[in-house]
Amino acid sequence: MTHRLKPLLLAALALSLSACAPKPKPPAQPAKDSAQPSAPKPTPNPAATTPQLQEAVQAATDLFNRGENDLACEQVKRAEELKGSSTSADAALTQQLNDYRQACEPTP
Repeated sequence: MTHRLKPLLLAALALSLSACAPKPKPPAQPAKDSAQPSAPKPTPNPAATTPQLQEAVQAATDLFNRGENDLACEQVKRAEELKGSSTSADAALTQQLNDYRQACEPTP
């Protein structure tokens, strides 16, 4: 009786192993024509610009502290460009940037 079951057991084992095998990956898609213009890059989300904004404000602070006011004002302009219309920047950082911008404006 074991001689009759051996082929059936082997067949069942082969079927169960083939069912568990990883499926082959589909072939890679052909590369698109490089002459087509690429899609515009998405604008970074506000959470991604906050660390950059913090670095820019910190750089402006360092420049002001060293007395490099002209360079600091340029850095403030760059920081404002990073901020853009983002509202996610924290209030303290926004206030500091506003204070620096007012310090950079010429007095009459």
